[in-house]
Amino acid sequence: MTHTQQTVNTTSLPLFPDICSAPKLVGIARIAAEGESLREGHNVEYFTLGVRSLLNRVVSERNHPFTWAINPYRGCEFACKYCYARYTHEFMELRDGLDFERKIFVKQHVAALLRSELKKVKLGDGIAIGTATDPYQPAERRFELTRAILEELARHSGLSIGIVTKSNMVTRDTEILQCVGERNRISVHVTVTTLDVELARKLEPRAPRPDLRL
Repeated sequence: MTHTQQTVNTTSLPLFPDICSAPKLVGIARIAAEGESLREGHNVEYFTLGVRSLLNRVVSERNHPFTWAINPYRGCEFACKYCYARYTHEFMELRDGLDFERKIFVKQHVAALLRSELKKVKLGDGIAIGTATDPYQPAERRFELTRAILEELARHSGLSIGIVTKSNMVTRDTEILQCVGERNRISVHVTVTTLDVELARKLEPRAPRPDLRL
């Protein structure tokens, strides 16, 4: 299996229009501000995000069944009203609540980062994909980060992997998931909040319909 990453001709656009008059940005806020505009969709903008790490250790007082988390994207287009991760855009000095669903950051070089970072995963450590943003949100059709991650995971063995999604797009990767499962433990968890289509449209306005998830 191979994953071909297309080269996109990008044009630098100011993500933070008032950056000259604003306080000096540091950390993830500075990296986000330096992101290049990839493409604009319906009320959504995509930006590159250069990161040094893809695999994040989970630090929580809760007894989570996983040690590591992977979120290929920052921000999520599904716009779920109850989403607990919206505040994470504030780390990038994006404080409008709608920015989380309208400014989507596409992490760069995910396969290479994961390849180097898997060395620190111990036997029995769980890896969760999609703990803060959906790995199969619409951006995945264009940028295929989740697919690239799965293709890399298929080259390794002895891992315990879980995917959380609201999207039926996960079926696109059935063959890759099977390959990953030949040498690893893998599970896919599909969230179905309600079977009421009208209620789902209010709660999760851009997520796939409940019947598609079922």
